[in-house]
Amino acid sequence: MNAPHLQKASEFRTFVSLALRENSVAISDDWLAALQDVVNEESRDIFPTEQYLDHIPAMIDEIAKIIGSTDIDLAMVNSLIDRKAMELGTLRYQQQASVTQLLREYDLLARILEQFLITKTAEYTQANRIDGIDVMTSIARVVRSILQSTVDTFVQKYMDKIQVQTEKLVTFNKFVSHELKTPLQAALLNTELLLENRDLTTEDATELVTIAASIRQAASLLQNMENLALNTTESLGDTPVVQEIDLSALLRDIQAQLDATLATRDIEVTIEDNMGTVVAETAKLKLIFTNILTNSLKYSDPLKDKRIVSVKSIPTDGDVICIEVSDNGLGIEKAMQNKVFDMRVRAHESEDHRHDVSGYGLGLYLVSEAIKDIGGSVELTSEPSVGTSVSVTFPHVTPPLQYQD
Repeated sequence: MNAPHLQKASEFRTFVSLALRENSVAISDDWLAALQDVVNEESRDIFPTEQYLDHIPAMIDEIAKIIGSTDIDLAMVNSLIDRKAMELGTLRYQQQASVTQLLREYDLLARILEQFLITKTAEYTQANRIDGIDVMTSIARVVRSILQSTVDTFVQKYMDKIQVQTEKLVTFNKFVSHELKTPLQAALLNTELLLENRDLTTEDATELVTIAASIRQAASLLQNMENLALNTTESLGDTPVVQEIDLSALLRDIQAQLDATLATRDIEVTIEDNMGTVVAETAKLKLIFTNILTNSLKYSDPLKDKRIVSVKSIPTDGDVICIEVSDNGLGIEKAMQNKVFDMRVRAHESEDHRHDVSGYGLGLYLVSEAIKDIGGSVELTSEPSVGTSVSVTFPHVTPPLQYQD
């Protein structure tokens, strides 16, 4: 693609981005109006507070910023889109929506944005078909990302609720089994003692035999309840949001999604093979490593002839796994290293314009929160002008939700 065309494409993206921001409220109103037929509620019941009514235009603004960016990959990671999508997923769970409704809601959003783009493309006389398709593809990517984060959060909320209810049922079954097993065993023993040295043809002996059979049947039922509780406990980790994950494959998939950024910044990424598997939430692990890798890409050192990022496993005791992401980028000043995982802290904010990056200082904060959720820990070491290493340690099987009264 030649330079004049690239310039025109960039100008068209800027035009669409500005139009989206100027019309964010109108687009939100169109979406909320369309949702009424899907969820059978008034729009203010769908998003019942002023905070959430403002939330939708803000999300459209974020989409606009991503569309207007020269680097879509970095813009998506550094936006507030995932956070807003997770909030919407929580809200729709509280409103007892269904997955079918969520899929339809985002289908409607995509249609509204597509129609908006068609209208604006017609107004922009210098735009050609390729420019329109390119921006349409970007919009589709953003909507898919929002949908994935929303559904992941929505399903996780339901699975947490089911897990809590299941654990309460298992606890109740164990209690009933334990409390009834001892008296039943005593009753059976006493009945068998009464039957000793008796003529089993007598009427009272026959009744005792019947009683003993009934007690054995009740004891068998209790044993079945105990076995059911045991099997249920063992299957608590079998959920649609938790699976066995090949870490090398996951990192390679993230790398593939960042290919465009790697190419424009001339960064070489090496990912170790056979780093092992874990049983965890895919969405949380993807959030963790996407943000860490993206930071390595954003803050690569343009003055170095070779810019590298390395991902490898670190030997551990066996109950846990440790993955280290290292780069030879700008590095972080000592005074900032203990702050970078706090909310809205950005180690290189003063240099963002020079390095053509932006953000809200939420990436590493979200990383730290996600790592806590999976029972892990994170450590960062860095030296200015040398590079940064981030080590993430977590169990091979991440702990399930713990129920508390």
